[in-house]
Amino acid sequence: MKKPSAAYWTLSVELVVAELLKTGLVDKTQARALLLDGAGSKEYPLTVLARLGVKDRRPPHRPMTVDLLVQWLATVCGLPYFEIDPLRVDIKSISQVLPVAYVRRLKIIPVRVEADRLWIATSEPYDLHWVPEVQHTTGKEVQPVLADPSMIGRLADEAYTLRSATQQFLSEHPQAAAFGRVAELDKMLGKARGNDLGMDAPAVSRIVEWLFQFAFEERATDIHMEPRIGRGVVRFRIDGNMRGVYAFDPVVMLPIVSRIKVLADMQVDEHRRPQDGRIRYRLGDGREMEMRLSTIPVAHGEKLVIRIFDPKTADQSFADLGFQEADILAWEQLIALPHGLVLVTGPTGSGKSTTLHASLRRIAGDDVNICTIEDPVEIVNDELNQMQVNTKLDLTFGNAIRAFLRQDPDIIMVGEIRDADAAKMAIQAALTGHLVLSTLHTNDAVSSVTRLIDLGIAPHLITASVRGMLAQRLVRRLCEFCKRQIPTPVSAFREIGGDAEPPPHVYAPGTCRECKNSGYRGRLCIYEMVIMDPALRDAIRRGVTLEELLAAAAGKYTPLRVSGAAKVAQGVTSIDEVLRVVG
Repeated sequence: MKKPSAAYWTLSVELVVAELLKTGLVDKTQARALLLDGAGSKEYPLTVLARLGVKDRRPPHRPMTVDLLVQWLATVCGLPYFEIDPLRVDIKSISQVLPVAYVRRLKIIPVRVEADRLWIATSEPYDLHWVPEVQHTTGKEVQPVLADPSMIGRLADEAYTLRSATQQFLSEHPQAAAFGRVAELDKMLGKARGNDLGMDAPAVSRIVEWLFQFAFEERATDIHMEPRIGRGVVRFRIDGNMRGVYAFDPVVMLPIVSRIKVLADMQVDEHRRPQDGRIRYRLGDGREMEMRLSTIPVAHGEKLVIRIFDPKTADQSFADLGFQEADILAWEQLIALPHGLVLVTGPTGSGKSTTLHASLRRIAGDDVNICTIEDPVEIVNDELNQMQVNTKLDLTFGNAIRAFLRQDPDIIMVGEIRDADAAKMAIQAALTGHLVLSTLHTNDAVSSVTRLIDLGIAPHLITASVRGMLAQRLVRRLCEFCKRQIPTPVSAFREIGGDAEPPPHVYAPGTCRECKNSGYRGRLCIYEMVIMDPALRDAIRRGVTLEELLAAAAGKYTPLRVSGAAKVAQGVTSIDEVLRVVG
């Protein structure tokens, strides 16, 4: 890359395109087009080129994202490439190294702090005039590394927002920092009015807003705020796995939790018993987060878990959820029946509610009256009449169904059949001309029958009402940016796919920034669908065992493991992931 005469210089589109041409990533025609479209832009050159859609002319001709261009530039300039993952960076440590004004002016950020060495990310590999000054100021050897400029800016915003908000809170509320024991602060906080210890302070509000924004950007489904000895730990669940995020000082963590409880209309001074709440929060960019909250008392304080519902979840199609085309048709025929009971089964967190709401959205309209009873209402849909369980008012699943039957319903959705009364009323509603959709906790689809029998439902009522059963699990979806093709391990594939003919190749997880180096991004269903037929009804009436029921249904549906094998063959998940989920 031809360097200007100055000792330090910044990148430009012209210089970067020249180096792309020199290294063979683009040809002369592409280079001319990039120069014509990108010259004069004030954006970062690699951002401009990525936006213009530059592609690597070498196979497999991948689009050159900013991240890939930064990696390429790192090899050209000889600096180490650093992938900034906010979930892996020690935000508290890096914000204490350099002043925020200095970091933002130079567009750099510390990313790793060691005893005698400091790793600092920059997007300008040939403008390192700041290195001697930082070495003198910090007394540490500086190792410049190259990183995506957007991630440098984001990490700087997050690190210094948290640090300044924490410092502001402690300066405005010195009485909080004065407490020697967290228990004392917790006791005082419980007796205090909203502003006495800053739960309504701007600093605390900024931290809460950062936390919600960060969780949404990282695709977290749950936020865990856990009191430990000497610290308050924040963790996110992303694609089913827990990831550590931050550790607050306890005197800051308590007002944060209290502020969130205020937003959820929960009792701030109640720490001895579990509480539930709900927040609908609008982010700065206009997006809305629907959140369900739960608190429990633990050894060192009060733990708060926030379940996040992505608004886009309600818009997913059956294909988005992972259903095959033939199964979509079969399922749509089931939920279009005028009456009967249709069950979705699986453990907690297997996507049952998402499947049910996708089904209700498919059949909702002005010509049907749909009533739901849920605990709690997770996905709000204006086309439904949604009711929430309230045990204090004796509003149980069973009592709600009784009330629904006087509301002229066409379709009833029961969040969960968890006791004999709910099972009895669901069956009665199905037998009196209503379509009932509900969930059960069972290991497979056919076990729904034995579970209903355990709840006291007579076999002849099951055969008369149940129309179909769907069991499902969620597996992580392979990241499209980094998944890698491998020869099929035949024995492992046969273990999940039975006698299916193994394909020559399958895919395994890789590592990249898009998936946080996990190899997976998002989740999808594997499932088994059992349609009630005369042979299965006859077996149920005869009161046979679960093994005999499974034998009667054998060959008429695709088992969970085989469904997982099909997803592996399609390249959307891995063998290890299917084995992890189905055992």
